[in-house]
Amino acid sequence: MSALEVDGAPRPLNGTRPDPQQARQGAVDDLKDSLKELLRTLLRTTVGVALEKVEGLAGSFDAMAASGGLAMGGVLGGVKAGLAGKNPVWGAVKGAIGSLSPAVRIGLVLALVLALVLLPVTVVLLLIALIVLIIVAAAKAGS
Repeated sequence: MSALEVDGAPRPLNGTRPDPQQARQGAVDDLKDSLKELLRTLLRTTVGVALEKVEGLAGSFDAMAASGGLAMGGVLGGVKAGLAGKNPVWGAVKGAIGSLSPAVRIGLVLALVLALVLLPVTVVLLLIALIVLIIVAAAKAGS
């Protein structure tokens, strides 16, 4: 073998030095490669830290929604839906309901089912009340 590999560049064994221009160019190339790798590492680290902070913030929002009560759940649900490009009012309703305890949610579902079942009865009672009001108004107008 007539050359020795050092840092990927062949060097002659006879003691002569490489051309200074080539050595300078090799050093500049090494510096560029090192700076590129440093930039890649810096970007990976920065993006990783930013993602961890966003995940932590989302977790704290979920914790606040779960323990913050009905109003906080509604606000956070509306904000989350608005940021996702969805209807913030529906998001607020879902967030408020999601912040309720399971027992209260069951009670709410039962109340809604009961209201749907009793809706025809309520409509009939309202119609009867309206008829009574019309008859009373007609009787007062006639006397």
